[in-house]
Amino acid sequence: MGDVMITRRQVMRAGLVAAGAAMAGSPARADFPDRMIRWIVPFPAGGGLDAVTRIVAGKLADNIGQNVIVENKSGGSGFIGIVALTQSKPDGYTLMMQALGMSMNPSIYKRLPYDPVNDIQPVAQIGAVPVIVAIGPKVEVATLAEFVALAKSQPRRYKGAAFAVGSSTLMFEMFKLQAGVDVSIVPYRGVVDAVAATVGGETDLVIMDGTSVVPHIKAGRLRGLAVAAKARMAELPDVPTTTEVGLPDYRIEFWYAAFTRGGTPSPIVARLNSEINKAVAAPEVTGKLKAMGLTPLNRTADEFTNQHHREMKEWAEVVKQSGFKLLEISQ
Repeated sequence: MGDVMITRRQVMRAGLVAAGAAMAGSPARADFPDRMIRWIVPFPAGGGLDAVTRIVAGKLADNIGQNVIVENKSGGSGFIGIVALTQSKPDGYTLMMQALGMSMNPSIYKRLPYDPVNDIQPVAQIGAVPVIVAIGPKVEVATLAEFVALAKSQPRRYKGAAFAVGSSTLMFEMFKLQAGVDVSIVPYRGVVDAVAATVGGETDLVIMDGTSVVPHIKAGRLRGLAVAAKARMAELPDVPTTTEVGLPDYRIEFWYAAFTRGGTPSPIVARLNSEINKAVAAPEVTGKLKAMGLTPLNRTADEFTNQHHREMKEWAEVVKQSGFKLLEISQ
């Protein structure tokens, strides 16, 4: 799909640079931040992850009096951006926006180009939104039950659009397992491309965070079949939950969060957490996030770190039970 491949040399260099940075350390300065902050988005511009980052980054910049530059470093199923973070100094001046996939990665890949515990420091959970199962306009069904029946009658006839290979494909595999259907999965470079493929009829089904698909469902470009949550979304009151349509165990809360380099001093992490939470709580930011279907969150760095590590274990169990075939990062 045009992704930049991560080579063994890149992975080795990332490890060496990360180790050196960790050993060097970084003092917690009282005047932090006193210069520009770089905020990496590991996927192309235009998707939900990118949009949320830009909304929060703008307010964060206003609050701290420093520029916050959003940098899209896409490719390699998101790993190009993650490796870029691990190559940064542990000083708090490089952030990375990521989503639920960060908790899935250790379970779905045989090897990672980073240490998921020591190289990555969770900073702040910005918000969460349920995953939505939606179909394109060319699929002539009205309900999830109708789609499941259609897909069962024609195995692998229908195609699902995933954003890259990894967490998105795992959400599809879970759906296939629980719904008892066999649809082929087509990986795209990012969320925008995956959604566009379904809107345009190149693929038939998309399973995506609400932030990325709610606008398309409201505009009639996609048809929402189910919300993978306990309750319906206020933005989509007519779309039933997965429990209502017979898939009660298919629940996925898709969160967005800021991370920084592992080894960053705790006072700096705490300051970043405080400032990001303050930016998210601003009425104009909260309003924009809610309009996208995102529920704003406010947790300490420690609370989010504990949740992230707990979810890594939970997804490992899901992978084990589903029989998901572990992936190799392209060499």
